[in-house]
Amino acid sequence: MDESDVSVICPDETRAHLEQELSQAHAEIERLKQVQTQERTQREKVEFDLRTSRRLLQLVMDTLPEAIFWKDRNLVYLGCNQNFAEDAGVASPDDIVGKTDYDLAWQRQEADFFRECDRRVMIANRAELGIVEAQLQGDGKQAWLETNKTPLHDSDGQVIGMLGTYQDITARRQSEIALEELNQKLELQAIELTSTLAQLQQSQLQLIQREKMSALGNLVAGVAHEINNPLGFLSGNLNPAQDYVKDLFELLDLCCQEIPQPTQAIQEKIRDIDLEFLRADLPQLLSSMREAIKRIANISTSLRTFSRSDTDYQIPFQLHEGLDSTLLLLRHRLKANKQRPDIQVVQNYSEMPSVRCFPGQLNQVFMNLLANAIDALNESNQGKSYAEIQAQPNCIVISTQLSADQQWAIVRVKDNGIGMTEDVKHKMFENLFTTKGVGKGTGLGLAIARQIIVENHGGTIEVNSSLGQGTELIFKIPVAGMD
Repeated sequence: MDESDVSVICPDETRAHLEQELSQAHAEIERLKQVQTQERTQREKVEFDLRTSRRLLQLVMDTLPEAIFWKDRNLVYLGCNQNFAEDAGVASPDDIVGKTDYDLAWQRQEADFFRECDRRVMIANRAELGIVEAQLQGDGKQAWLETNKTPLHDSDGQVIGMLGTYQDITARRQSEIALEELNQKLELQAIELTSTLAQLQQSQLQLIQREKMSALGNLVAGVAHEINNPLGFLSGNLNPAQDYVKDLFELLDLCCQEIPQPTQAIQEKIRDIDLEFLRADLPQLLSSMREAIKRIANISTSLRTFSRSDTDYQIPFQLHEGLDSTLLLLRHRLKANKQRPDIQVVQNYSEMPSVRCFPGQLNQVFMNLLANAIDALNESNQGKSYAEIQAQPNCIVISTQLSADQQWAIVRVKDNGIGMTEDVKHKMFENLFTTKGVGKGTGLGLAIARQIIVENHGGTIEVNSSLGQGTELIFKIPVAGMD
């Protein structure tokens, strides 16, 4: 075969080869299209099944009577059911995604409380059950909730968020509040001031143990306000009562002048009531009542001082007034009991100007520090007899002074209790750290005190303590307040 023959045959063979490859390419394309169609069909089926499952899951959650929600590690909402969406003031569960508590219908303090609890659950990696919370819902109604919160984990066991559920217990809570209000009204109507103060002291003890200072402040303020009503009645009527007694005595004297020889019945009645003693004792009795009213008024003033609400800005405040009012509320814990004598309190107050601060917060610090000192003393008494404690009395020393440059107010609270180890000293201001037994401490008291002094007032707080040598807590805040 010569070259001319090759030039004729080669193009045909090449064309055939190309057509064969093209045919194979078309076949491969068709096969890939079929595979793609199958994959798309399968993907659409999976997506359909997934949407169906999600709708079914959402339907199940929306059918449940509880409100359900879940958040990521940054406390951003990932989803909820319809009950929670309605409470939160959003149209549907889809609208909750990407929002935080500050974007919803809650009040600021409620949102802060919810988020603090959420953080605690995730940090501790431990569920919290039966939490009672107040919530302002999307329709403007105030509700009470019983909430359960638990951490969410990934496949490696790492915490990636939290899940929460709650039930509305508003009706039950309102019944409890109504019952409490009814009891209080009955007590006030009976003018049982002594009983009211005793119940207040018991309520204070319970609230102090649980570190719920805001609730304590509201309770004290309410009782002080209610005490003022019967107190004003007694004070306002005492002077007229004295005038009436004086008028009656004058009338009695006039009757004696006009009837120098009273009847036998009148003479017997005079002897029965011991008229001379009555004339001498009744004015003294009224005078004693006046002093008692003054004392109750002082107690009411101290209660109002302790429970005063803070403003958004710092105001002048006498630290000694806050310390004295706190000691008044703790007086029932300082008194002697069957196990020990009185706890002695020494007040070394230096002359101190008014300090610009948040008075309510500082009162909370005073309460935490003094309550902890009392607890330490009671713990140090374990295993000691009454006589042994009496020989070395329990004592708390409260000292105040100005710094050398007159710029800082310094407060010291010292006890002669059990003291603490170096390890406890390093951890004592940590959140949730406590050395007390289960049910006796939350681990929040000193952490809250540190936050108030350091963060809210720009001050410092420190501790001096050795095991067996007692503890001294020292804090200082600027006299002029924070800028």
